[in-house]
Amino acid sequence: MFGSADKFSLMLQLFFDGLGTTNPLRGQNTVNNIGVFFYTVKNMPAKYNSCFSNVHLLALCYMEDLKVYGFNPVLEKFVAEIVSLQQYGFTADLPVLGKCQVFSSLCQVTCDNLALNGILGFIESFSCDYFCTICYATQEMIQSNFRSEMFKKRTISDYVTDVKNVVDASKQGKIHFRGVKRNCILNDIEGFHVVENWSLDVMHVVLEGIVPIELSCILYGLCSDKVLDTDTLNHDISLFWGHLTVSKSDRPPALNRLTEPGHGLSPSIKAVQCWALLKYLPLAVGKEIPRDNVHWLFLLHLSHLVDLIFAPRFTRGMVMYLKDVIEDHLHKFVKLYSSTWQVKLRPKHHFLVHLPEIVLKSGPLTGMSCLKYELKNSFFKRCSHTICNFTNVCLTLAKRHQQQSLFSMLSGSHIRDAINVQMHMSVPVWTLTFSDILCEMFDMESTDNISVANRVSVGTVLYLRGHCVVIDCDLDSGDSVFGQIVSFVCYKHSEWHIIVIVLQTKKFTSHYHAFEVCSRLPAEYRVVKFDSLVDYHPLHCCKLNKGSQFIRLPYCIFTI
Repeated sequence: MFGSADKFSLMLQLFFDGLGTTNPLRGQNTVNNIGVFFYTVKNMPAKYNSCFSNVHLLALCYMEDLKVYGFNPVLEKFVAEIVSLQQYGFTADLPVLGKCQVFSSLCQVTCDNLALNGILGFIESFSCDYFCTICYATQEMIQSNFRSEMFKKRTISDYVTDVKNVVDASKQGKIHFRGVKRNCILNDIEGFHVVENWSLDVMHVVLEGIVPIELSCILYGLCSDKVLDTDTLNHDISLFWGHLTVSKSDRPPALNRLTEPGHGLSPSIKAVQCWALLKYLPLAVGKEIPRDNVHWLFLLHLSHLVDLIFAPRFTRGMVMYLKDVIEDHLHKFVKLYSSTWQVKLRPKHHFLVHLPEIVLKSGPLTGMSCLKYELKNSFFKRCSHTICNFTNVCLTLAKRHQQQSLFSMLSGSHIRDAINVQMHMSVPVWTLTFSDILCEMFDMESTDNISVANRVSVGTVLYLRGHCVVIDCDLDSGDSVFGQIVSFVCYKHSEWHIIVIVLQTKKFTSHYHAFEVCSRLPAEYRVVKFDSLVDYHPLHCCKLNKGSQFIRLPYCIFTI
């Protein structure tokens, strides 16, 4: 249906998670825990789907009821509606297309690993064999096999056989057969099957799983080599974040002393904090580390891997390259930490080998991240703490959500293109150092007035004077071209533009995992539109020893 040019069809992505609504320190805290089902429309661009208002509520139910009755009572209504939408659709009057018939179906289920196995009917323990929803991996196999071709994939025919054998396995006191516990009702949806649900959540797999484990091993190794200690690490991170102009709210807490590798970081940190720590750690402490230290080189390899995984777009060549990088990374981990400190590979390390194939089947991995859904959970947590009425908390929260959705639609907050400027002033063009380019760009006289601002918000993204942005990519070298924001201008109530001074990209310095940049002489100014930026993230220009300036990209960026 999705590939038919004759049908206008919507692709739905389903999400499920458990949510605590009460203080976990009080008694009976699990009684009012609820299960939340969200969905997004995959046809929309990622920048809209990441918006709080475009994550839609499907259902709320008590977790205690799910444990007793399972997922079928909730999913039966969803499956029935999807079957109807597949066959008949609904009539819509759209702004561009006009009146047309719209069809819809389920294309993907994404959750954290535990919830995904639960809703799809697989074993919910990751310490046993056959824990993977994509292949028949065992705990022994994942320690030495690092390519997806080395594992037998689950197929529909094998799944049917496994479901039939579950009954015989239950007679022998087993709860599953080769990882399958029961048939999933979502298989009744035409075109969808749980073994072809090519989806893994990179937020839980990478940012809350692999990165904390490997960072603990790396930092322990650096401390063991006497090139770093915990006090110096916390001091350098605190000092670096004091100068940082972006990701201020993602500052990680001070780390406790590391006792032994493989147990993660202490205290536990959030996914966005862990990502920020990995991104800026080379810049924060890199000047103190020898270039040939094996643990530091492994940290740089981990940074390179995470940059590839979170790339917003891929080429087939990048996917093939990602396979080799994952295999190389797992080999390095086994050699450095499994052989020396007996740190075994986790099931989340195994999930890495399936990521390249998932990209080919389902697109960039950021589209399957649960981060936008986890942020949506905060709305229900705040509401439940405010209302303090748990007679029928699911009904109350659902009503509150629908009121919030109506407000978002009426106020237009679900559209993230709105530019918000709080303070600006009108000045003559000739008073600005970049007046020549303004006169040429807007066909104006130097005596005309123009509105100037130092900070602008686009949706939830704040741009400040001094921030850097990616304005282009050099086709010859492949390096990004950066511009440092000088000001924001608007002429005669038209759209706002960014004035940047173009920086010269000298080289990519692998020791800091960042681009070294410098100012061009003479200064080159450029007028840039917000929608013409190669990437929307504002970046920080970090100054290190001897005046060198470095810019760290959030992920791999290229232009087509």
